[in-house]
Amino acid sequence: MTHVAFFTQGVKVPAARFRVEALVPALSEHVECTVLPAQPSVYGDTGSLRGGWRAFAKPMSVVDRFRQLGAVERADVVWLQRPMTEYYWTSLERHVAKKKPMVFDFDDAIFHNRWGLEARKIKKIIAASRRVVAGNSYLAEFAAAPDKTVIIPTVVDEKRYTPRVDPEGPFTIAWTGMSHNLKELAPYVGALRRVLAETNGRLLIAAEALDAPFLAGLPIEFVKWSPETEVTVLAAGHVGVMPLADTPYNRGKCAFKLIQYMARAIPVVASPVGANNDVVREGVDGLFAVTDEDWADRLLTLARDRELRIRMGTAGRRRVEEAYSVSAVVPRYLDVLRSVS
Repeated sequence: MTHVAFFTQGVKVPAARFRVEALVPALSEHVECTVLPAQPSVYGDTGSLRGGWRAFAKPMSVVDRFRQLGAVERADVVWLQRPMTEYYWTSLERHVAKKKPMVFDFDDAIFHNRWGLEARKIKKIIAASRRVVAGNSYLAEFAAAPDKTVIIPTVVDEKRYTPRVDPEGPFTIAWTGMSHNLKELAPYVGALRRVLAETNGRLLIAAEALDAPFLAGLPIEFVKWSPETEVTVLAAGHVGVMPLADTPYNRGKCAFKLIQYMARAIPVVASPVGANNDVVREGVDGLFAVTDEDWADRLLTLARDRELRIRMGTAGRRRVEEAYSVSAVVPRYLDVLRSVS
């Protein structure tokens, strides 16, 4: 049985959890899997340090990476979930590539970070890799290596993210994600205020922190994010939202919020940016909005029509099962592994 060593960014890093850890149980039926998260994470996350303090712990993740290199010798294939460290050098990745066939997987436009220095680093890793897995077409275009690149979206475990029943209670607009992305709601506060006033509704936010003073005055229910609550908290939502400014970095996002909502049979309203256009089928499982007026109109349309919410939610769930679930992508992961082992 082929032995695959997965080097991930950290234990609680979302991309690591959903692009590797969620897939391992299904992959393990076909290949032997060893998951090697950086501890602390490549960002310096230790569970207690936050903000700028993480920089003091980040070098320890490099020490941990050197400790993990022994796993490379025991593996048949090495799978990198993003770069092995957050520093600019690529000596670890190049060392791995000389030892074993290496697959590089990335799911964000990280090449737009740090004044172009990150782009040079990613290009070097791609050049050293036998295969490249990109989360969407925008990322694959940057890779500029079509002969060895495959697009595989970020997905959910459909057995864990089960469809919920359209809830009773006040009209609830759900948003989930990292707190630094709450800023994407800021341009549409006027629409949210109008919709929540007309429906006597609320905004449900699930994040690790609520740092969004621009939302002051809105009726908000805040739920502190945890792996244990990330699925259940969405059950209260009548609609899930994913506004995005049209920026180069955002065009590389993998529309994962939408996939989470749709897996729970929640209809969505989203900005037509990047992979959002691939995931949402306009009028089938969700609606697109651009202006503040658009956002108010789409949200009110769903607030007033329960049958439409149910129909769109059901269609969204079906779409996730077919294209954005663990069972849908595991065969594609296995194809990549077979091509290099």
